[in-house]
Amino acid sequence: MSKEKIFSINQPWAIVAVYMVVGINWILFSDIIISNIFSDNTRAMSRFQMIKGCLYVFLTGLMLYYLIKKLYDEVNGRKQELELLFTNPNLGIIKVNEDGYFTYVSPNILEIIGYTDKEIIGKKVIDFTPPEYLEEDQKKLDKIRMSESEKGFIINKYLQDKQGNAIIIELYGIVLKDKKGVLEGYLAAFQNITKQETFLHSLEAKNKQLLELASDQSHLVRAPLARILGIIELFQNVQLDSNEKTDLIKHLKSSGQELDEALKELSQKMNI
Repeated sequence: MSKEKIFSINQPWAIVAVYMVVGINWILFSDIIISNIFSDNTRAMSRFQMIKGCLYVFLTGLMLYYLIKKLYDEVNGRKQELELLFTNPNLGIIKVNEDGYFTYVSPNILEIIGYTDKEIIGKKVIDFTPPEYLEEDQKKLDKIRMSESEKGFIINKYLQDKQGNAIIIELYGIVLKDKKGVLEGYLAAFQNITKQETFLHSLEAKNKQLLELASDQSHLVRAPLARILGIIELFQNVQLDSNEKTDLIKHLKSSGQELDEALKELSQKMNI
């Protein structure tokens, strides 16, 4: 840890230490000065003691004001940064207890699943899971609960909105424990990634379609094309009588028609 951070007045103990050092030195040295100056004048010494006390209260008050204001400005600045961050409707914070019940949800959850934070708090996380993802999500939550690691976790969680649509959020969470190490709950920031996941699934579906087209091209196009090339090769290199030529022309026509149908089918699939 850097020396700068150790002696930072942002630390509570540092504020107390500064206050005590200033106070002790003020009392010790001011008393020595007073006893040397007013050793024979008790009344003047008493008056100066009162002035010294008032001055001490005034100076320490200024010092505490400076330290408290500095900390307040820093905390307020951080608060504004967090407020700016979470004005994004796709970002938020949730907190659940050790049994999986919501204890806090940032208000922008309303923009994501249509429920207000008051409608969610007190209910279990799993209660808002779409039925088709219930088993998958339960396994993820059980794994986090059974984990003894102090590290954070990242999971994708499905939620069901008021209209019954599946919403996907990505959770970045930490385990909350008390001073004795007893589990208190979980705190997590979330991001709505439904659009990103939908786009990825769309790309996967498109990729699958392209693979099917490539397979179709291999089976549907190459077979008639090979026959056409074979017939052309016969015309060029083999002496054929009129009947054989007639038969080959018929096969050439049927292969051409088959190739045309295959190309039309591929064209229709590419436009889907």
